[in-house]
Amino acid sequence: MTGFIFLRVRAHRLLLAAALLAVLLTTAVLATLTAFSGSIGDAALRHSLRTRSAAQASLVVGAQVPPGARESADRAVREGARRTFDGLPVGLRSLARSGPYALPGALPGAQKGGGPDLTHFAALDRSRIRLTKGSWPSSYTKGGPVEVALPEAAAARLKLGPGSAPLTLTDRLTGPKVTVEVTGVYRPADPTEPYWQLDELGGRGVRESVFLTYGPLLADPTALGQVSAGRTQWLATADFRGVTTERVGDLRSAAEGGPAELAKSASLGGSPSASTALPEVLDRAERALLVSRSTLLIVALQLIMLAGYALLLVARLLGTERGGETALLIARGGSRSKVAWLATVEALLLALPAAVLAPLLAGPLTGLLAGHGALARTGVRLDTSTGTATGTEVWLIGVATALGCALAVVAPALASSTGPLRRARSAALPAPLRAGADVGLLVIAAVAYWQLDSRTSGAGALSGDGAGGLGIDPLLVAAPALALLAGTVVTLRLLPPAARLAERRAARGRGLPGALAGWQLSRRPLRGARPVLLLVLAVALGLLAIGQGASWDRSQEDQADFRAGTQLRVLASRVPEKEQAEVYASLPGVRDAAPAARSTMDLADDRQATVLALDGARALPGLLIREDRADRAALADALRSGQTGAVATEQFLRSSGAAVGSRVDVPVTGGSLRVTIVEAVPELPTTALPEGTGGTQEQAETTEAEADGAALLLDLPGVNAALRADGGKPLTPTEWWLTTRPGASADAAAALRARPDIDPEQVLVRDEIAAELRDDPLGAGPQSALLAVAVAAALLAAVGFAVSAAGSLRERSAEFAVLRALGAPRRQLARMIAAEQGFLLAVALLVGVAIGAVLARAVVPLIVLTGDAARPVPPVLVELPLPQAATLLAAIAAVPFAIIAALSLSRGDPTVSLRHEGGN
Repeated sequence: MTGFIFLRVRAHRLLLAAALLAVLLTTAVLATLTAFSGSIGDAALRHSLRTRSAAQASLVVGAQVPPGARESADRAVREGARRTFDGLPVGLRSLARSGPYALPGALPGAQKGGGPDLTHFAALDRSRIRLTKGSWPSSYTKGGPVEVALPEAAAARLKLGPGSAPLTLTDRLTGPKVTVEVTGVYRPADPTEPYWQLDELGGRGVRESVFLTYGPLLADPTALGQVSAGRTQWLATADFRGVTTERVGDLRSAAEGGPAELAKSASLGGSPSASTALPEVLDRAERALLVSRSTLLIVALQLIMLAGYALLLVARLLGTERGGETALLIARGGSRSKVAWLATVEALLLALPAAVLAPLLAGPLTGLLAGHGALARTGVRLDTSTGTATGTEVWLIGVATALGCALAVVAPALASSTGPLRRARSAALPAPLRAGADVGLLVIAAVAYWQLDSRTSGAGALSGDGAGGLGIDPLLVAAPALALLAGTVVTLRLLPPAARLAERRAARGRGLPGALAGWQLSRRPLRGARPVLLLVLAVALGLLAIGQGASWDRSQEDQADFRAGTQLRVLASRVPEKEQAEVYASLPGVRDAAPAARSTMDLADDRQATVLALDGARALPGLLIREDRADRAALADALRSGQTGAVATEQFLRSSGAAVGSRVDVPVTGGSLRVTIVEAVPELPTTALPEGTGGTQEQAETTEAEADGAALLLDLPGVNAALRADGGKPLTPTEWWLTTRPGASADAAAALRARPDIDPEQVLVRDEIAAELRDDPLGAGPQSALLAVAVAAALLAAVGFAVSAAGSLRERSAEFAVLRALGAPRRQLARMIAAEQGFLLAVALLVGVAIGAVLARAVVPLIVLTGDAARPVPPVLVELPLPQAATLLAAIAAVPFAIIAALSLSRGDPTVSLRHEGGN
């Protein structure tokens, strides 16, 4: 029996080789997507915890430690940190500081008038700083001065350094004065490191607020016993290198209860505190991971649909080729179950290599995906080993997919084993019933699209379970595949009329090839429907993947524009109000500086709206707003209208019941101002963010009004003029919008962050926001997978079309032999084959492009989401780049074109076919 099976395999080796290639390709791609999904989730979680979320993921502990209790406090903090981080290895750094001291008023950088300049001593972790001048402070010698090192910024401003005269500092509490000697100058090794959370100056050396504060003065720990006692703080950081997504739940539970338990420790002394934002970080990461996996599931389901159809096509052709052989086996006493068993064994022989090779190929292919495309720029390295839990899933998926592909291959043979009655009934299904099934599929796809489009809650793509957790929304995953399938099935209804039209046009010509090709297509239009449907699926899927990737890239840029509003925005500062305009306008690279005043107003149903008064003449030329959302010229005209004009968002009009032309009272300092709504826009930059947005400090402080999107835009000079005319007080700017020259925003931001009167986190840079959005591994990862799916779709379509075209010509070999015997030249037959197959290829490409473009416009806005599973603001603008689309079409059409050319030029012997036909 084994020899007989291998003889059957050898007899149809080309078809079985095509089936093996399709099975291996499908299994390898799905195994790779599984490995990629698990690896990118773990890698992105570690990357976030160790880079941009490192400060929030750390544990900050503070206490007033009694003298002599430092060692016990250190032990308590270390043990508490281990509990908080669920037993992960912990690193501990500390900063012990003194109470406040006043600097001498005669120093060069001291402020004149007002209170004294302040400083304090601290024992810093010297691995976090670099000595730039002099030497480190030595241990305290009784009766001598306290040796200190100054931060670079403080030393430059105070004109102090090694060799300067000793200074006398006055204790601001109750202690005696202290004499200090400057021995060195230092700077932070990395000012952005989480360690500098422990320093109230953030490692900057100078901070201007009510008092001008310098420091800290680095002193040896032995010297802190000679100065007033201050607070000791610790920074505990976990080693997240081994953390996986499976541990998120346990880690979150530990981080929620650990700080409170640590703060109760008696070893910490007075006023203990402990806090970490790790639970919030893990929540955001978990939501982003679900969004990423939902995107991968969407493309995987579409690929499964394409691969299944390709395998069914190959299996049906294989069954047709074996029709005579099967009939002979049954005539000689073989049962239908025996025939089905033979087909099952052959299918398992196809599945076995794929089940073994696909998981082994998943690792290298995952590394290839990570090294190219959007994910490559994030610098994230994926673990591609198969010895992990993810590796086990890869093997399971590989085996399951291979078995599923084997079932698809053997399905026609199993169906045939039910006998001719089943085939007769299937063939006798009336056309209205088949049309009804098509309509039903379209209706289901439309309902799924409507349901998905109507979901505007903060969870977006995520669905809740009974326990209150979040999971992937199955409707989000299934809707694109349903839409793709429904659009493809429409091709079956378009092909017969297209074939009749082609026949009529060919009949008007004088050539035999065109007339014969048109007649063949019109007589049997559904014969070529199978490869056409396969190509339509491949083209539509590829265009959908291209559109999703390009639209995601564009959406990140649009979101960055919307969140920033301009190239550079200063949210708050301590720069004196009279100096602000000059300070901001003189920054390097700044073309214009516009003041803005932001406030809120109450609406009905406990809603609030953002009121943004902006210097339109200065800010609108640099306003970052998409052209389809608003026109800058129209906004400028609205703000310059005769009455006090306002631009309202559509949400404001819905929430307030107002309309364009309505007059509304806007609360201002000490009263209200009546304005006229002149223009309405969908949304205004910086005034609406997706629900659940997190990440940056600015986003975390988003007000309810901003999340709602109701907003009014006013002209600040016009508002102040109206207020002055009524005897009121003009609005004070709360932020500044800076328009920079191209490429100059980084220099301007660096200059702002170097100032002691501006906190670095209050400076928003549009390019930095865009980079953060683009370089999110969980957002960029699926975009890399889209390219792989498009390539796999093209290869599957090529295999299916090649097999179908070859099988169709072999089925019609007798027909071609008769034509040759009647005197038809080979050249004309070649032209007929080329015309017939070329028509099918053209129809497939045109219909695929149409369906792909329509689906991209309809589906992409529903599946491109933010990392928090919310709809992006502004809404996604679907893009379908022509160069990439043309490359896809060329790649998909290249193999069919080559196959058509090869089949057209092939030379068969008509006598063989006629003799075989006569024998039958």
